[in-house]
Amino acid sequence: MEGLHVGFNMPNQWDNLFKNEGIWKGSFTKLTADGTEMSDVPSCLTLERTSKSSARFQLNRYPAGQPLQQTQSEFVSINQSSLFCEDGSFTKGSTQWSPFSKFGTEFGLTLSNARFRLVQLFAPGGQLSDLVLIRETREGTSDVVRSKLSLDQLLGTWRGEAITYRTDWSVSQPLATELTVSQTSPHTITQTWRAGPATGQSQAQLQGSRLLFETGYQLLFLPNGGSSLCPQHIQRQTAFRCEVGWLIEPTVRLRLTREYAADGSWAQQTWIKEEKVA
Repeated sequence: MEGLHVGFNMPNQWDNLFKNEGIWKGSFTKLTADGTEMSDVPSCLTLERTSKSSARFQLNRYPAGQPLQQTQSEFVSINQSSLFCEDGSFTKGSTQWSPFSKFGTEFGLTLSNARFRLVQLFAPGGQLSDLVLIRETREGTSDVVRSKLSLDQLLGTWRGEAITYRTDWSVSQPLATELTVSQTSPHTITQTWRAGPATGQSQAQLQGSRLLFETGYQLLFLPNGGSSLCPQHIQRQTAFRCEVGWLIEPTVRLRLTREYAADGSWAQQTWIKEEKVA
């Protein structure tokens, strides 16, 4: 399917950003690369619209036995390291990977009353170092309890659509997708995918709460139906992508990827909504 490029202008991005307007109660959970929890800090984030193209941001974190940690800012432009999807979901982070510096990506999947955010952090040299999981509920609404994602929930065939948002402010037409996850032995997983005319297949080994792919990627099962997919080690002169997934219903999953070219530059992000059909 050919992608039709439609220009985004700044008001569209502001409209998308304001899908996140409001007060969000939640927590920041720091995890090791293999998913071991190191800390969990309650939080309250407020995003307030101050005009059609400006906003005020405040984040309060409440670490046990320590003073309040508060961050405040006002902004009248959207940072070029960020892109917002039509439903309010977004990615932001490093626009260029270099083996000589730290590297990080942040993802936010946005529903009307809940958000699932994830930060993936890489050390100089490209090794995945740690993760920060941020689970939030809009103030005044009930928290939806979702279990930690499991392999059984992923097994099957998923069909949906993908929309790509590019750094030149263009957006593609929806592209049909299909993903099949099958268990070929107790510890071996085969994944077959299709996005428009493109297809691929890879194998992974199940190791605890992770799928370790032969391509060098790991998929980590997270609390609240989430998942983190990224390279265990970013390789020089190799295109790569980072992704967050969120199982919002037993048969409905959202995914958001942030994709980098072989020279390490950020190229685009892709929002995917898929439904299990078998």
